[in-house]
Amino acid sequence: MMTAPRPGSPKGVRFNCVEVREYPRILGDNPSVSAGPPITLDWKHDQRGSLSLPLDDWEKARENDRRTKQEIRVPDFVREEWLIDAGFSGSDWQRTVKDIEEAKKARMSSITKSDFRDKTDVIAENVKRKLGRVLMRRPRSDTLYQQWKEKGDNTLKREASRRRGTM
Repeated sequence: MMTAPRPGSPKGVRFNCVEVREYPRILGDNPSVSAGPPITLDWKHDQRGSLSLPLDDWEKARENDRRTKQEIRVPDFVREEWLIDAGFSGSDWQRTVKDIEEAKKARMSSITKSDFRDKTDVIAENVKRKLGRVLMRRPRSDTLYQQWKEKGDNTLKREASRRRGTM
């Protein structure tokens, strides 16, 4: 909950209360899961399990209860148990795992093709530019810059307008 700013006080946001809610765990669809079925939180929360307390009390209660990334990670067999306890059948999450594996393969294929296309596009652009220089007898763009530095801006402008008139 936010407190209203007092007149003359510095602008900012302050929180004075924390509301803790419990949400049911359901079968998810996140393809970044490393193994087993993904889980996610349902949109509906259990209002009976909600808890509201002052922010300072919440921070004091959690002071020595911080978890590491490794402690937060839930092994696949535990996620499977949670889903079964929540009423999901083994075939539900197995189908989801299969769909996720297919999505991962499609992503990898797309990345591989994209890298190949990017490389071929660069090569094609280089070939096009070099053939244009040879066939059309155009100087390299850095050659024009060097000429400008050597001859000065006015001379190069005259040559450029002369070339445009002959093409």
